[in-house]
Amino acid sequence: MIGRWAVGEATAGRILGTLPLPQPTVTAPTGVYRPSVDSAMLCRRMVNHMQTHPKGVTTVIELCAGSGIASVYAALAGARVTAVDDTRESVEAVAVNAASNDVTVDVVRSDVRALPRLDPADLVVANPPYVPAPAHMPDGHAWNAGPNGRSVVDSIIGVLPELVRPAGAALLVQSDVCGVTPTLSGLADRGFDAAVTDEVVVDFGPVMHERALWLESQGFIEPGERTERVVVIRAVRSTSAVPRGASR
Repeated sequence: MIGRWAVGEATAGRILGTLPLPQPTVTAPTGVYRPSVDSAMLCRRMVNHMQTHPKGVTTVIELCAGSGIASVYAALAGARVTAVDDTRESVEAVAVNAASNDVTVDVVRSDVRALPRLDPADLVVANPPYVPAPAHMPDGHAWNAGPNGRSVVDSIIGVLPELVRPAGAALLVQSDVCGVTPTLSGLADRGFDAAVTDEVVVDFGPVMHERALWLESQGFIEPGERTERVVVIRAVRSTSAVPRGASR
């Protein structure tokens, strides 16, 4: 889907209102990412994938869960769900949101860059931090993702072969500010058939506006540019492909 939307919960609510499931009640306390356009795009693609998959989707892992909105939707769609986030606030928010919507979600507190062993799932979804940030800002939380915006995205790509069962899939949402091509290439290198399934141009939100001059100075955006392209990438794990560079 291609269009131009405003960021924020109002737009997210309109997107989620089109789904064939009851729209859940979700709260996000201070420090936890509040569902916005990217969250809604991920949930919409996830629900579509789950409801149209010929063999069904029974297990889902959500990485960088934040409020856990995707986990709640996956549980509403009938899956057994594990949500992963590295902050106490997010872990508590996921538990509260699951309970308030009468679904069960197993919650694991862990950084995606140091995951415990998890059983492979039919589907892994993630709305990771992807906003480039100056080196002095802590990365991997809510939106900051290191100087090139890829510290978490690349870590997720690296662990997907262990988390996605053969013939299973992953759905990632990110901005083109941190580079879509490196994500597609990284997934292909690990034996996934990856492509952009959804995209939209959105106006900068508060964080991007605040950081715009720095992003210009680092070459992430053009001078005066105040929109970004947000995409959902679907990656299907091959049952036979060998990752590039590996030997048979």
